[in-house]
Amino acid sequence: MLDTPVDYEALGKLGSIMGSGGMVVMDEDTCMVDMARRIMHFYAHESCGWCIPCREGTVWLRKMLERFHAGLGRTEDIDMVGELAKNMLGRTFCPLGDAAAMPTISIVQKFRSEFEDHLNGRCAYKSAEALVGAR
Repeated sequence: MLDTPVDYEALGKLGSIMGSGGMVVMDEDTCMVDMARRIMHFYAHESCGWCIPCREGTVWLRKMLERFHAGLGRTEDIDMVGELAKNMLGRTFCPLGDAAAMPTISIVQKFRSEFEDHLNGRCAYKSAEALVGAR
């Protein structure tokens, strides 16, 4: 996917969107569970609270991802995060709910192994952080 052109059609074929122009660049040491948590923290904060799927969905997802990243997740939480995000799609008054759901769904699908690593007490970010601290 690294050679995918950044245009509407190419990203649409991958199940993504251009959005409003924001882009996040990460390296291989980025913890994707933490990234999902940070994304959801942003959207929960930005939600106006008017519609239930966005108001409740973003808060529940944020809490679940915080718990998971803290090492307190359960196997069934992985699927639950993905399903909750999918249930937000197309059910909000504005695109903020969809914008919150789409990266979360993608992260769960593409980086499921990192969620599973957290269940076993491993986190790519914490490992990288420990290496930097040891230098």
